[in-house]
Amino acid sequence: MKKFNLLIHHHAVAFQDEHKDVHLPSFIGRWVNALAEHVDQIGLVLHTSGMRSSQQDEIIRKPNVKLWDLGPAGKTWDRIPRMRRLRDVCRQASLNADGLLIRGVTPRQMDVWNNVRVSRKAFLLVGSLLQTQPVFKPTFWGVYEAVMRGWRRMEVLKMTRDDILLANSPDLVDELKRLDRRASFVPTNSIWLNEFATFHVRAPSDPRTILFCGRVVPEKGIRELIHALARVNISRASVLDIVGPVDSLFRQELDHLANELGVIQNIRWHGHVRFGPELMSFYRKADAFVLPTYYEGFPHVIWEAAANCCPVIVSRVGGIPSLWRDGEHGMLIAPKSPDAIVQALETLFDHDALRTRLVEKAYTHARNFTVEACAIRLAATLREHGWVL
Repeated sequence: MKKFNLLIHHHAVAFQDEHKDVHLPSFIGRWVNALAEHVDQIGLVLHTSGMRSSQQDEIIRKPNVKLWDLGPAGKTWDRIPRMRRLRDVCRQASLNADGLLIRGVTPRQMDVWNNVRVSRKAFLLVGSLLQTQPVFKPTFWGVYEAVMRGWRRMEVLKMTRDDILLANSPDLVDELKRLDRRASFVPTNSIWLNEFATFHVRAPSDPRTILFCGRVVPEKGIRELIHALARVNISRASVLDIVGPVDSLFRQELDHLANELGVIQNIRWHGHVRFGPELMSFYRKADAFVLPTYYEGFPHVIWEAAANCCPVIVSRVGGIPSLWRDGEHGMLIAPKSPDAIVQALETLFDHDALRTRLVEKAYTHARNFTVEACAIRLAATLREHGWVL
């Protein structure tokens, strides 16, 4: 019986070392390692970097995973040679492939989709098409980015007219239905079951520790979180741990804001922290994890917080509400609202029974969505569509 060879494309950048080991960001690398248990062969059709970055912290451990190198992501002015390389790599990868899965939205999705010559194709949507409204910048590149985001949304709808469409939240499935596309719910995650903390509920510390984890960009609501910190700090001492990469200019802006609000001494910057025990320790020490994001699919950091018994406060946007119920798994708030953050934090800190219930329900819920469970569900869904894995 012919073995099934699945090609995967995503916008994550890979690094291959001198031993031919492939290093990926953990959120995609762990997913690939789990999915490799259910597919005979995986080919990663990815851009690569010349040097390994701190964010490429997951090594692909499975011998049945191969890298198809698209080369560096490049710049706008070298598009022609990059597209020539992409075409050649995709067509070479297609020779022994049986199916293509794109996890997106990604900048190169249409090019990969058109140049991979296989009969079975699937697209896994991990972000809202309708709610994605990044902060608009009235510059040439700001206009360019806005136009390209709209163009990529149209690409998704065009590509998936006759092929399999998946989404990592029931809300995104409903969103696609409104766009006249039928999709199947397939969750994504990065936490293995054996990495869950022993269940516990901590009493709030003194000072209260608030955690933000993720890319530090305006769309994640970090300005609003700093405003909320200043107001919460009036009634009780609080500190904010910020974990994640940040642009130096935006860091300067946030420091200026924190200084104006009198909380610059209450913020601790940690930069990127390697996925694993070191990162999990931040969740286990925090009194609340807050993600006041403007838009999302379903962010993995929610599962990470739940697996480490950290209560979650998150915006009611994108694919979050259908998997994360307000008052049951966490507290859902309006985006772009420091008032909503303050109210949620004060409620969480003042009500022990509520905090205990949220932590317990979230922990139990997250155990159904481990990375291995997500891989099993994806493989089963593809089989339901006639793929012989």
